[in-house]
Amino acid sequence: MRGPVSDGKPDSEDAGAIDPVRLRATLGRAQLSRLVAALRRRLELGRPLTGTLSLSGVTGDERAAFDELLGRRTTRGTTLLVNLESLTRLLADAAICRDLESAVQELAGPVVNRRAAAARDAAAWEDVRLQARKLMRQPRLLEWLDELTHDGTVKRLCTTPQSASTVLSQLAQLAHALPAQGEPLAAFAARLFGDAHALDPGRPLATLAVRAAARLGGVRLEEDAEGRRSAWASVGVMCHELSTPALVLNIPAAGPGPLSQLLRLAARHGEPVHVSLRHLLRDPLSAERAVRGRTVFICENPTTIALAVARFGAHCAPLVCVNGQFATPSLVLLRQLRSAGATLLYHGDFDPGGLVIARRVFAECGALPWRLGESDYLAAPKGIPFEGHPGPTPWSPVLETAMALERRAVHEEAIFETLAADLVSHG
Repeated sequence: MRGPVSDGKPDSEDAGAIDPVRLRATLGRAQLSRLVAALRRRLELGRPLTGTLSLSGVTGDERAAFDELLGRRTTRGTTLLVNLESLTRLLADAAICRDLESAVQELAGPVVNRRAAAARDAAAWEDVRLQARKLMRQPRLLEWLDELTHDGTVKRLCTTPQSASTVLSQLAQLAHALPAQGEPLAAFAARLFGDAHALDPGRPLATLAVRAAARLGGVRLEEDAEGRRSAWASVGVMCHELSTPALVLNIPAAGPGPLSQLLRLAARHGEPVHVSLRHLLRDPLSAERAVRGRTVFICENPTTIALAVARFGAHCAPLVCVNGQFATPSLVLLRQLRSAGATLLYHGDFDPGGLVIARRVFAECGALPWRLGESDYLAAPKGIPFEGHPGPTPWSPVLETAMALERRAVHEEAIFETLAADLVSHG
């Protein structure tokens, strides 16, 4: 099809025009669609349409169409080499199109330079990171912020640089407002952002905010409701403030606040009492002078407290029960007691689940083991078999080996008499 491209050079006034009808009759033929697609890929990669383009595996019809476009004799072979400068001159001289790029965009639609677009996108995300670093001045959060931007977390949550900039600005605003003083999460969100649901789970801001809270509060974030509650509580924000209260007995208290008064009254009568997250964040025990220098025992099961109340009442040593869950109020209480100067000693079940709790109490609250070593396990009456491996016991490495060999549980209640001796001697 030599005719459509051999009409001579264009007049000066038509030099920039595209003749779409003749372009489709020549370069737009179906047999040349792979050639046009290859040219488009070059443009998308930011490469100029110069030099030689090689197409492999061409059919006879494709080669014949290109030979006809160039007005040359029939050629053979399955590889087609296209001189792009020659093709550009052919289209321009025939007044079909001023250049090859314009021809490709006319035939295949607008072309986005992917390489340039990727560079612009990367620059925009880097600008978001730098701006966020200027706003986020807490040292604990700066390294974390870099991690979030480099590993793609921010991009995955926020999708666009504009959205990310907004969310990270809000995150910086939130970080500057922490710690709070026992403020409910919804009220905290409404005060900062005018939206009580701004920090509800599932929103990008909420996902990043709870992680920032955990960093600032120095707690490990578990990806569940209790983990989120603990993270927020570590910076003085309450989620479900009345749920899963901590069970305590005879915690000493001398302060004037309502929690101290409640603890004094309960201890005077030797009665166990439930302490809510609301109590602990609104009237913290972190500076409770009556706790300084005292030993506070921690047990896993509420039955242990029930037995201690029945046996010793007001003469029992201070005792906290994590109730097998190690919920947020227990975590907050134990951290406050340790901050106030108490020595924390923990005992729990000798089974895989009990050791999981023990590892958390030791790691997150600074507690020490209480009759939880190898000799204690070997001397105790054995209960039912347990499944799985006990897991690491760094406070007594040989305990892990002993339990893995024995594979039988020892529940806390079964050795209460041994624990009772410590509870009465420290009462």
